[in-house]
Parts: sequence; structure tokens; C-alpha cells
Amino acid sequence: MRLFALVIATLIPLTACQTTEKAGSGPISDMPDNIISSYKNYRQIMEETDRQNMVFAYNKTDRSSGWVSRRENDGIGHAIEEALEICGKNRTIGTCEILDIDGRIVWQGVDAHVLARLLEELPDFVDTQTHEYDGKEYRITDRQLKKFRLRSDIREQSDFSAFFVSGDGVNYGDGYTDSRSPSGHSSAVHNARGKCKIASPERKCYLFTTNGEPVNDDARRALERDN
Repeated sequence: MRLFALVIATLIPLTACQTTEKAGSGPISDMPDNIISSYKNYRQIMEETDRQNMVFAYNKTDRSSGWVSRRENDGIGHAIEEALEICGKNRTIGTCEILDIDGRIVWQGVDAHVLARLLEELPDFVDTQTHEYDGKEYRITDRQLKKFRLRSDIREQSDFSAFFVSGDGVNYGDGYTDSRSPSGHSSAVHNARGKCKIASPERKCYLFTTNGEPVNDDARRALERDN
């Protein structure tokens, strides 16, 4: 299991100059909850994954993010470029820069209280199964349906997506990939589920759609109810 090293005073020298020249700089005094949740999911995936290059990019102007997990043999530079590209999709203001490389926060200027939130201890999930949406067990709320609708543009630009809803009636988790491979699809489902569980560790998360389509008849009826 990987341990996270917090870089505060100086950047840790890495394998190539490009790994640090694209590291973020400048004050970050606040960070949205959804970005904090995404970063925690990134950490969770890292702790479950061996021999992968992982990079998390952040745009402090429009407060968007993107991250990737790629094979170690592909090189860290490839992962950096891909994370920046994902973060920068459809952004019209600001610039995406690197926040974290392989568990090391390399951004210079993150406030201490933001760092504390980013590095909070991850919850220990007891339930590790993927549960499909069950309309008899849980009824998706209008708030969650609205969140699903708002992400239609992102889904259309991805090769595969997954959307989970939490039994708390508020939280959700979404995951995307540009890979058409089965491993890419599995990664999107895993990431979406992780976001949902981090946001609501005490409640069950239900897989609601894959690639924008309902996973079963209960999910289909819920979407028809919303139309």
C-alpha cells in the first residue's frame, strides 16, 4: 500500500524536468467539496493499485480537475499530459496545473487547512460490492436526478461513463474514461463508486447508469418519472 508524502517547502525531484515544470503554484485558500472528494477517490484508487503512474491536475480559476492512472511503463510524462488534457476539456478560463504526482502534493501555495482536508484519513469501506439500483430498496431523489442530467455533456464526450447514487438522497459519484477497453470501463465504474462512498461512507451506493443508460428496469422507470 502506498504512503502519501506531503511536499510543503520544496518540490521533490522526480524522474524528468517536465514533472515539476508543470506543477501548480500560487495560493489555494479554498477548494470545492467535489474536488476534495475526487482527490480522496484518487488516493483510494492509488492505495489499491500497484505499479501505476497517477497524476491529479487542478484548475484553480474555474475549479475543475482531472486525474489519471496509467501503466508505469508508459512513463510519468504521458500521465501528466493526459491528466492536464482531461482537466482542461471544455474549459474556457484558467489553466490546469499539476496538484499531485503519485501521492506527492507538488503544488506550491496550498493553505494548511486545504492540505488537511485533502489528506484526511480515508474511510475504511466495509461494503466493497457494486449494487445495482433497486427501486424497492431506495428511490432516487429529484436532487440526484438533476445532478445526473447536468452531466450529460461530459458523458457525451467520454467513451464510457458510470453514475452512482447514494442512499442518503443527496450524494452521488460519477466516473468517465476515454478508453474503450474492458479495463477502462471497470475503472470508470470503480472511480464513480469510490466518489459516492467517500461522500457517504455510511450509506449504500447504487449503480444507476452506465454510459448514460439505466442499468435495469427500476432505473429506467426512475428516469421516465423525471421526464
